[in-house]
Amino acid sequence: MNSSTVWLEIDKTNKAILSYFLERPTAASDKVEYVQATQDELTFLSALEDAVFPAGMVATISDLEAHRSRVQAAKKAKAAVPIGAASKGSQQPVNSASKPNPQTNNQSTKERFIAALKQHRSNK
Repeated sequence: MNSSTVWLEIDKTNKAILSYFLERPTAASDKVEYVQATQDELTFLSALEDAVFPAGMVATISDLEAHRSRVQAAKKAKAAVPIGAASKGSQQPVNSASKPNPQTNNQSTKERFIAALKQHRSNK
């Protein structure tokens, strides 16, 4: 038994999650069923009840299924993106001679700003 596995107690009539257990209960019941979940899924469901749902509303098995499908879709999307595609920017080595001098660049920017300001003032 994995320590990150829990068993959710689900009401058979409305599919509400009633409780959880660290080990699967052995007693059979016609009112509840047990579904295996991870500790991360339990944390998600608890946060959903605490921070999203209005007071008195509980998570259901459909909330768990929706969460699982979103996680699977995210994993598939992450696996579909090639690793090298994101870093395909510049494939040429950077030469210090080809880098613009910050002082020259600042001077050029300053000169352009002053010229634009003079142009603006002369238009008044």
